[in-house]
Amino acid sequence: MNEAANAGVPPLLWSALLIGAFVTLGFVYLFGMESLRAHAGVAFSLAFTVGVMLLIVYEFNYPFSGPLKVGPSAFLLTLERIRAVT
Repeated sequence: MNEAANAGVPPLLWSALLIGAFVTLGFVYLFGMESLRAHAGVAFSLAFTVGVMLLIVYEFNYPFSGPLKVGPSAFLLTLERIRAVT
């Protein structure tokens, strides 16, 4: 069985990522800003960035399934070239 196709991200790493995301977002509230609009903008942009990063890790968790899956086209092209050479 192919270990790379079924391994995924370990649960301990997921825990560390999620705890780190909450701690990072918690630090936003320690910034003393005069403007509520600026504070909301900083908090939103940081939350959005952390959310996108977690989504990317989630999508790359299983690279051979889902919307960002790795297709077989590169492997098939390589196999054709190997057969053409030999």
